[in-house]
Amino acid sequence: MPDPSRRPIIWVFSTSRLRQVFEGVAPSYAGAADVRVFDKVFEEALEIARARVESGEEVDVFVAAGWNAAYLRDHAPVPVVLVSPSASDVLQALAEACRLARRVAAIPFRKALAGVEAFAESLGVVLEQRPYETLEDARAAVADFAARGFEVVVGPGPVCDVAERAGLRTVLLYARDSVCEAIEQAIEVARAVHAEDAERERLRGILDHLVEGVVAVDPEERIQSVNPAMERLLAASAAEVLGRKLSQLAPDLSLARVLETGNAELDDVQRIGNRTLVVHRIPLRQRGGPRGAVLTCQDASTIQRLDRNLRSRYRPRRFVARHLLSSIAGSSPAMQEVRALAERYARTDATVLVTGESGTGKELVAQGIHNASTRRDHPFVAINCAAFPEALLESELFGYDEGAFTGSRRGGRPGLFEAAHTGTIFLDEIGDMPMTLQTRLLRVLQERQVLRLGSNDPTPVDVRVIAATNKDLKQAVAAREFRDDLYYRLNILKLHLPPLRDREEDLAAIAADLLQRALLRHGAPGAHARALALLLPRLDGYSWPGNVRELENVVERVAVLFADREPDAAVAEGALRRIVPELFAEEGPGEAAPPARRREPASGSAAGARPTDLRTARDEQERELIRRVLDEVGGNQSEAARRLGIGRSTLWRKLKAGA
Repeated sequence: MPDPSRRPIIWVFSTSRLRQVFEGVAPSYAGAADVRVFDKVFEEALEIARARVESGEEVDVFVAAGWNAAYLRDHAPVPVVLVSPSASDVLQALAEACRLARRVAAIPFRKALAGVEAFAESLGVVLEQRPYETLEDARAAVADFAARGFEVVVGPGPVCDVAERAGLRTVLLYARDSVCEAIEQAIEVARAVHAEDAERERLRGILDHLVEGVVAVDPEERIQSVNPAMERLLAASAAEVLGRKLSQLAPDLSLARVLETGNAELDDVQRIGNRTLVVHRIPLRQRGGPRGAVLTCQDASTIQRLDRNLRSRYRPRRFVARHLLSSIAGSSPAMQEVRALAERYARTDATVLVTGESGTGKELVAQGIHNASTRRDHPFVAINCAAFPEALLESELFGYDEGAFTGSRRGGRPGLFEAAHTGTIFLDEIGDMPMTLQTRLLRVLQERQVLRLGSNDPTPVDVRVIAATNKDLKQAVAAREFRDDLYYRLNILKLHLPPLRDREEDLAAIAADLLQRALLRHGAPGAHARALALLLPRLDGYSWPGNVRELENVVERVAVLFADREPDAAVAEGALRRIVPELFAEEGPGEAAPPARRREPASGSAAGARPTDLRTARDEQERELIRRVLDEVGGNQSEAARRLGIGRSTLWRKLKAGA
C-alpha cells in the first residue's frame, strides 16, 4: 500500500526564464514536497519524463507553463498542472512593460488577460492582445506586432524567446505568485493521487478476500488482474498467469466471445473439473470503446447454501401484484367480457373504477390490470379506505414531514402515493373515504402532486389509479356523501364485476379449483373427487351473498372435513350439514336434503335476503329508531346522539354499519 507519509514528488519543466523563478521558489516548499526543476521543453521534457518513470523513479505530478504544459498533458504518464499567471503577476509584468515602451503587445496562452486594457490606458500606453495556441501562432503574432511598430512583448517564456529573436524587448508574464500557486496546486493533486492509490489498494484488499474468483483481461484477452480465489481455481499464481491469454489457460472460461460481441453473459453454469461453477462474463467499456472484460465465478454449492439462508429469512415485498387476468376463474359470458375489458383498460393509463359486491374479486382484477400494463415491473400499492380512521388514512395516503404531529416519525415518512410512483395505487372501498380526504385526493388526481402533512413543497408523482367500491357512488353523490367532481375523476373507465349468483355456470369450476388447492394445503389431494361430489349438489341452491369470498370459506371447511381421513373413507351428509349449515338453511325439520330453492335477491338489494334471526331483527329495530330520531332533529347527529344516550362516534359507526 502507498506510504501516506511520503512527500509529494513534483517535476517542473521549463526554459531558463521561468526555470529561474521555480528554482528560487522550490526551497521554500522543501518541508511539503520534493520539487525538482528540469530545463527541458516539449519532446525533450516528455522523453526525460518517460525514461525516468519507466526506470522506476517515483513522480506524482508534472508542472509546466503555456504550450509546454498543453503538450505534456496530452502525452505524459502522470497528471500535469498548468502555470497560470496570477492577477498580481499580470499587473506587475504590464507595469514593467509600460515603463519600457508606449506600445505593448501581450501574447498569453489560449485566453486573453482580463481587464488589462483599462490599466494600460490609465498609464497612457497602447496595449493589444493576441492569445496563441501553438508556437506557430506565437511566431505569427510576434511578426505582426513587430511590423506594426510595437516595442515590447509580454508573454510566457517561449513567446519571449521568439520576440527577442525578432529584436523586441520582452517581459516574462509569470512571476513568484504564479509559480507558488502552481506548486501548491501540484501538491494538492499529488495528495489526491496518493489517496486514490490508497483507495485502490484497499479495494484490491477487498477483492483478494472475495470468495468469488475474479479475473480481468485487456481487449486482447491477456490477464491483467487476478484474485487469490481465481488463482486457486486456475491452480496457478498471479505471477504465472499475468500477461497470458485466459483462453489458453482455461478454455472453458474464455472471454473471447464477450470481447468480440460486447454483450454480457450472466448466470452461466459450467463444470470445471469436479466443481460446478456459476460464471458471469462482463465487458468493460471506457469512453464508448472496449477496455477489456471481467469474469467472476462462484462455486454452485456456495450459492445453494446462500439460497437456503435467503429463503429461511424471506420476507415478501409489500408492493407486489401477484395475480394475472388469466388467473380470474370463470368462463361465463359475463366473465369473458370482464377479462376482455380489463385487458383493454390495461393498455392505457386512465383511471379505472371497479364496482361490484363484496367478495367478487375487485382487487384480483386490479392486480391483473396492473400486471398486464406497462407498469407491471413497478409497485402495486393497495389500501382499504374503510380500514383506517380519517387522520391515519390521510398520513398513510399522503405521508408527513417530521414534526407534522405528535408521535410523527423522525425525518417524516412518504405516503402510499409516493410509494406507488411509476406504478399503480389501488384504492379499495373508495366509497367509504371521508369527505375531507376526498378533496385532497381530487387535488392529487388533478395535479399529479402530493403534499405531505406539515409540508409546503409538493412532490410530483406518476401513478395509475384504480379505485373499487361495493356502493352505488351515484346514490352517494345524490345523498351528498361523495363528491361529484371526484366521482367523475374516478369514473373514467368503469368495470363492473357480476355477483356469483348471476353466473351460475362458473360456480362448479370455481369451487373445483378452490377445493383442489385447499385439499392440497391440508394434505388430502386424493379426496378431491369425493369432496366435490358431496359439495356440488348444494352449491346451486344458495344465493352466495358473500360471493367468491364466501365460497372460498365454505370450500376451506369442506377441505378440513376430508383432511386426515383414510383415502376411501366416506363422509356422511350429516357431517357436511354441521360444517356448512347455510347450504341447508331452507330445509324444514325432518325433510330430506334435496337441493335448496334458490333465493332471488330482494328488490334494490345487492345480495339475497338472509334468514331473519333475533340479532338481525334487533339490529333492524335499532337502525329504525336511529333513523326516526334523526328525522325528528333534522339530521343533526349531535342532537340525535344526545337523545339516544350514545356518543357521536357510536352513532356514526351504527349508521355506517346499516348503510
